[in-house]
Amino acid sequence: MITPLKRGKFDELVPAVPTSDQYQYFWGSSQAVFQRILISVALLVVFGLLYNRTPDNVWGVVMFICAGLGGLYWMLGPVAQASIRNAKLRKFDHCGFWQARVLDVYLSEEVLSKQESVDSRGRLEVNYNTESFFNLELGDRSGFVTTLRVPMRREYKRIVPKQMICMVLLSNDSQFRRVSKLMTDAYLPQLNIWISDYPFLRRDVFEDLTRYMFSRKQPVVDVRGE
Repeated sequence: MITPLKRGKFDELVPAVPTSDQYQYFWGSSQAVFQRILISVALLVVFGLLYNRTPDNVWGVVMFICAGLGGLYWMLGPVAQASIRNAKLRKFDHCGFWQARVLDVYLSEEVLSKQESVDSRGRLEVNYNTESFFNLELGDRSGFVTTLRVPMRREYKRIVPKQMICMVLLSNDSQFRRVSKLMTDAYLPQLNIWISDYPFLRRDVFEDLTRYMFSRKQPVVDVRGE
């Protein structure tokens, strides 16, 4: 079941300015922070030198601003990354609240990288870096079925078929005859569990929306995936 949402509500769920969860997602490890600091120092030095060699005109002001922004790259980098990621969702004209059921759950393995080495006897050794993914097959009464795939987490073991799940579907068609394969994070209200790789939605707003939707009767709209 899908209920169309007004654009204002979607902008509230996926704001142009990244949320704290989204900022934290792109903040990264200490190594990533250190790399951004090095880039910030390099940008500050480069634009600082250009500013000193630029006449006192418009270009001088531009170099000064670039030097300031470059020096803050270590802090502003995650903001830019999250904004670009959010923009992929915000480009769609229409969105809808989708209430579905978990049809099936299963695990899968993906090879992230492969390393080859030669041991002391000259034999080739191949090591694979793999990651487990949690797959949910979701569907509603209209017959629309899709699969959500995210990195495995311990709390996902509580998820079983027939449980209710809610998320936002995206489309450029106001009737949702076709929806995008690009998906937001999903929420299981019975377990109070969020399923996601990236926190697209403002979770407090979506949880309030879920409670509101459950308090009213929702129309069913037939949807078919692109």
